[in-house]
Amino acid sequence: MSTSKKKILANRRNSKKSTGPVSNEGKLKSSLNSIKHGLYGDKIAVIGENVDNINDIIDRLSKELKPIGIQQELIVYKMIDIAIRFKRIPYIEAGILNHEMQEYEADKYKEPIAEIVEGGDKTMMLSSNIIVRKSGLSFARDCHDGSAILKLNTIEDRLLSKYFKLYEKLKELQRKKGGR
Repeated sequence: MSTSKKKILANRRNSKKSTGPVSNEGKLKSSLNSIKHGLYGDKIAVIGENVDNINDIIDRLSKELKPIGIQQELIVYKMIDIAIRFKRIPYIEAGILNHEMQEYEADKYKEPIAEIVEGGDKTMMLSSNIIVRKSGLSFARDCHDGSAILKLNTIEDRLLSKYFKLYEKLKELQRKKGGR
């Protein structure tokens, strides 16, 4: 069954109306459409991270490692991914510790805080960077009541090991190609 000439013309007219987002806000929103689980999106920041810091890591490592060809680019891309993950570790660790301290404070100061809510002394304040705390809490929950700090240290060691294995592989490929 063939499409009628009238239908083809209508489709062409309609396609001209749909040119995608025009405003910067619309373009930004549209750029996030592929982010569901992070595997296909080009955004690798998580909530609370400074995107400029991540872009700086990407730019600096790309310039320093100078990949040539798809194999080297894939290795450098993975090294960048590892570097970004590695830089998250101190924040996650701080979040775990902050969460634990605040849980302790909440138990210890439950009655004084209740007095504050009822109009008592307002000088007592529990505080923590909420993004740091939530990232630590998320990681701790993922550990299913295991030792989150121990698991985090294990991950840190593995990331470093992978990074330097990839670095050696990159240098080997670059030497073979007469590169650096």
